[in-house]
Amino acid sequence: MKYYEKLARKMNGEGEIDMEAPPLVLEDEKVYSCPIFSVHKKVVALAKKDGGREVIRRELVDHLAGVICLVHDLDTDSYLVEMEYRVGPGAFVFGLPAGLIERGEAPLEASKREVEEETGVRPGKIVEIEQYGAFYASEGASNDKAYLFTLHVSEIEKRPVRPDAGEFIKSAWVSFDDLLLLPIKNASSALLVRNEQVRRRGGQIL
Repeated sequence: MKYYEKLARKMNGEGEIDMEAPPLVLEDEKVYSCPIFSVHKKVVALAKKDGGREVIRRELVDHLAGVICLVHDLDTDSYLVEMEYRVGPGAFVFGLPAGLIERGEAPLEASKREVEEETGVRPGKIVEIEQYGAFYASEGASNDKAYLFTLHVSEIEKRPVRPDAGEFIKSAWVSFDDLLLLPIKNASSALLVRNEQVRRRGGQIL
């Protein structure tokens, strides 16, 4: 048994809720829908150790999964960054290539596609792929998650940029020192940058 499984069992021993029993969704009402996400009102039953149940209510933003990619050009030891309007902060911000996974598409393929569509960058060689799995942006209210990748590439080819409608993206290559100076506020993008910082020092975070 893994450490976290032992810890979960120990924590479950305290309190009245049986955290090993799967929650039961009693109601799931979709109250809003758009191409990227929908909003649901949920009624969920949590099992109690005495055989009863505790009914709770939650709102969920059901969001398509996405990818975020840090691209490292080994030939120039530089990193690919973008500037784009983001409605969350309501401003043009610095970030990394990112986008949504299309139906039937593998996360890595989505990552490479988004890089090329948004920046026109196509690597002639992908020397190393670091894949970190998927992380939730706000698990208390949304299932929005992003698969994180770092691609160490060489022999860059420049292709035509093909952004989606309504996307206005500029991209640039920067040194790692300059990358650290950028005010990147997206949590997953910042995690990729910090992980690369540790890798360059001979260690690794994720």
